[in-house]
Order: sequence, then structure tokens, then C-alpha cells
Amino acid sequence: MTTPTMTYTIAMPAPHTHLYHVQVAVRDVVGATFDLTLPSWTPGSYMIRDYARHVQQFSATDDTGRALAWRKVAKDSWRVELAGATVLRASYRVYAYELTVRTSHLDGTHGYFNGATVFMYAEGRTNEPLTLLVQPPAGIGWQVTTGLTPAPHLASDGQAAFVASDYDELIDCPVECGTHRLLTFAVDSKRHSIAIWGHGNEDEQRILADTQAIVQEQRDLFGGLPYEHYTFILHLATGYGGLEHRNSVTNLIDRWSFQPRKSYERFLELQSHEFFHVWNVKRIRPAPLGPFHYRSETYTRLLWAMEGVTSYYDRLLLVRAGLMSDQRYLETLADDIVTMQSTPGRALHSLEESSFDAWIKLYKADENTHNTSISYYLKGALAMLLLDLEIRQQTSGAYSFDDVLRYLCAHYPIDGPGIPEEGGYLAAIEAVAGEANGTFRRFFARSIAGTDELDYARGLGYVGLRLEWGYNQSGTEEQPPAWLGLQAREEHGKLKVSRVRSDGPAYIAGIYTNDELVALNGYRINEDRLNARLSEQRPGDTILLTLFRRDELLHVPVVLAAAPPDVLRLIPLDEPTTTQQRMYREWLGL
Repeated sequence: MTTPTMTYTIAMPAPHTHLYHVQVAVRDVVGATFDLTLPSWTPGSYMIRDYARHVQQFSATDDTGRALAWRKVAKDSWRVELAGATVLRASYRVYAYELTVRTSHLDGTHGYFNGATVFMYAEGRTNEPLTLLVQPPAGIGWQVTTGLTPAPHLASDGQAAFVASDYDELIDCPVECGTHRLLTFAVDSKRHSIAIWGHGNEDEQRILADTQAIVQEQRDLFGGLPYEHYTFILHLATGYGGLEHRNSVTNLIDRWSFQPRKSYERFLELQSHEFFHVWNVKRIRPAPLGPFHYRSETYTRLLWAMEGVTSYYDRLLLVRAGLMSDQRYLETLADDIVTMQSTPGRALHSLEESSFDAWIKLYKADENTHNTSISYYLKGALAMLLLDLEIRQQTSGAYSFDDVLRYLCAHYPIDGPGIPEEGGYLAAIEAVAGEANGTFRRFFARSIAGTDELDYARGLGYVGLRLEWGYNQSGTEEQPPAWLGLQAREEHGKLKVSRVRSDGPAYIAGIYTNDELVALNGYRINEDRLNARLSEQRPGDTILLTLFRRDELLHVPVVLAAAPPDVLRLIPLDEPTTTQQRMYREWLGL
């Protein structure tokens, strides 16, 4: 790495104020003015978040301490009058009290920051090497953990120093400061660290062993580890989520979610999912996702491949690693299919459209989202399941989607241009598995670019499984239960409608989200009574719902319909063929 031309210093002298003190020092500045800009979003979380709203007390000086005039020229950009200065030092503070994986948080227990939320960049100079100096609060013994490369020779007393090859690397390496526990293990002689902030019902040794098993399984899939060291930052608090980085990750999980086993499996899925992004997103990526434009949206129609493929493999690799049984995996897969088939938006929104619309749909869900759109995580994972099984079937087990991923890794290196938006992904599949008489092209047209129903029976039949649909409540295929087509929950003693399905009777009758349900056929209801009274009805019956809408009392007749199945079991065939049994074992790594 050449000599850094920029130095970022971040301090947290008074953690209870939730204010980071940041300085950006830039050498060799030229011209009359110099602009500094704070990103509006962070890679991996596709939503404009306007991080600049948390910036305060901006100032600028030259290398001698002479004050330089400045003014804001946009919501996220500050312009400094250089007045002959060749070195610029800009200082500002950033309020950080939102605890998520995509923001920054500072309090008396720790300091965590994502670079996009705190570090301004200089337009045209984001490719230059830089130094990061981290100054924890004095006298309380905080340590600093990050995926950046340490540079202790650049640090002053009480500081931790790191270097980055460019601004993108700085942004892609979050930092955890505090008294967190630090667990370590090695795979292929490469150090892996787990920094745990917070406490709950976790078992450190179990987390350590299972995370190592995940790393090893994914290493085996791709044939190696593409980094020198890796850092897992784990926040135990409330909430759930993860955000991937090139050689690190931040995962947030409820502190009490490590028991029982089913709850713990959700944590393992998160660890597996975000670590898989080391390859899929950080190395295998669509052409538009790098270099990044931090001020505006970056559009791609391939997020289904980035997140859907990852969501498919996160649990599948737990099975292969021995961390989840095949029976449990089939249960979770069946649940995902039920959720997908309960989403009316699947008939309107394709995977490509969902990917492109992430900026306005996925992260901005409202009461109608399920009626008009789908998640590229969920449908993407199910589509990739079927595509994987189709590849196995069409090649008689010679190839699978594993081979497609390895092909993509080999042909689209991290420093390359990325996968072409138009046809690039399909071309990779056909390069591995052949054209199969247009099978994969038809699949893409119908299930990725189009909105055709996914053919679960076809794909799962290849591995000797059949679908058995049923109902949570009493009912059969011949006599299904009556269905209202809405969800309601009790809030402060009131039964409020939380969701209305566009393919259900309530929607047709004119029931709205946030209506307060009071009575059914003239009798007061709560959540339990509503369900009990509905269980006494038959499809085709008309009920009278009494409700308040914006404090107006209304009586709305609803003609009940036959409920769609809402329970699914994936059942092994009674007499699977030898080929089906072999494909089942190869698919799950049994």
C-alpha cells in the first residue's frame, strides 16, 4: 500500500452524549474549494437513509489551525473555501443512538460505527489509501475490533490505528469498541474473531464451535477462503438482522434467542447467511454494485441472485455441516412455501422487479405491501431451490448450483466488472449445465422475469418428495373451513385489523387495515371469539361485521370464502426410485 493521503480520526470522549467526534485530514488539496460528502446509504441495505441528518458542529481549518470558511451546498455535502491551504482538516460530530446493523451506536457500554454513517469522502479521491485512528474513551479499558488491517506504528497513546486501501474498504469495515468478549478460532491458519457485545442465554463455546463449522462448510463449497482474517461482530440486545462486509459482518439478535433449539437455529441461519456473502455479493456481484455511488440509488435486477441464492444456501449448508437435521430443514422449507403462497403480490411482482424496486418496496413496507410485491429473499430462495434441483435433474446429478457458484467466482473476480445485468446469470448456468432444450431459459422467463407460480411439485419430486397441504384449523380439501381473509390483533383492548389480503372476502367487502372490529353478527368479539365464531361458519355464509373506522360505526356484510390451505408437509414418497434417493442425499450432503 502506498503512503496514505487521508487520515480519519474518530473519538468518543463522552459516550453518554452519543456523539462521535470525527476529523478528516486531507493532504495535497488544490483549487479554490473542496467538497466533503457523507453517504446517504450503506452497501447491502438498499434504502436512502440520509445519514447527514445526524451531523452537527462542522468546522474546517488548514494545517496551521487557521479557520476556513465553509457552507453546505446540499443536504449531505459541505464546501470549504481553501484560501490557499494545501492541507484541510474538517471536524464534526455525529449523533449515534440507533442500534441496528446499518447505523451507528454509542453509549456507556460500547461504541459501534458503520463507516458510511460517520466518514465523509472527497469526490474524486475515494481511490486513495487512508489511515483510521480510533480513540476510545480514556481510562475505561475499551478495546477496538474491526476487519481493517492494524497499523500500530501509526498510533499515538491511547489510539488504535488501521489502514485501508481506499474509501470503499473503510466503509466496508465496521468497528466495535468496548469491553466485548473476543472469541477466536482458525480455519486454514486464518484467524477468525467473534466480538460479542451484550449478554443473554448464549453458550460461548457452542457459538464458537458452530460458527467454525459454518466457515469450514462454506470454505469447502467454494474451495478456499478469500481473505486473510475475518471478524464476526455480534450484538446481543433486541431485534434481528445482519449486514455483510468484505471480511467481516455485524449481526444483531435478541439476547434470549439462543434457547430453545429452534430459536438457536435462527441465529445459525443468520451467521450462515451473512458469511455466505463473503462470496455472493462481495465477490460474485452484479455489475452495478461497485464501485458504489454513495449519494444515490444503485439499481440492479439481480438482488434475487444475491440475496435469494444466499437465503437458499444459509439453511442448506447448516444441514450439510451437521447443524440441522434434514427433517427439520424440510419443515422450515415447507413453512417458507406456505408464506410465499400466502402472498398475493406474487401474481404481480417478479423477482427482477422486486430487485429493482428494493429502494422503494422492501425497506418501506406498508399495509398493502403483501398484496403488491414479494420479497426477493423469500421467493429468490425458493426459485433457487427449484433451479438447483432442475440442474441436478437435467445433468443426471453431474452438476448442481454449487458448480454455478464456483463458475461465477472464477469468471467474475472481485476486481472485475461484475455480472452483466442482461443475460449474465443465465449464461453462467447454461455454461455449467448446458441449455437443456431451453429449460433454464423458460424457467428464467416464467419464474424470474415473470410471475408464474413456482412448480414445487416438479422440483421436489426429483428428490422423492411430495407436497401434502392441509389446514391449521379443522377442515379438509373436500370441506375447507370458512375464510375471512384478514389478520387482526389486539391493541390496548381493541381488536384492530392489521392486514387484509387482496384475494380474500374481507377485501372484496371493503374491510380496511386499522378498522376496529367490535362485533360479529351482533355479538362482541375479541381475537379468540372472532376465530371461534368463524370456525362455526361455512364457505358461502354471510356474516355481519360491526366496526369503528375513524370513530364512525359501520356494519359491513362479508360473504365468507373457502380457506386456502395454510399448512404444508413435505413427505417422502413411499417407494422412491434409486435415482431420487441418490439425488436427495447429494442435495443435502447426507
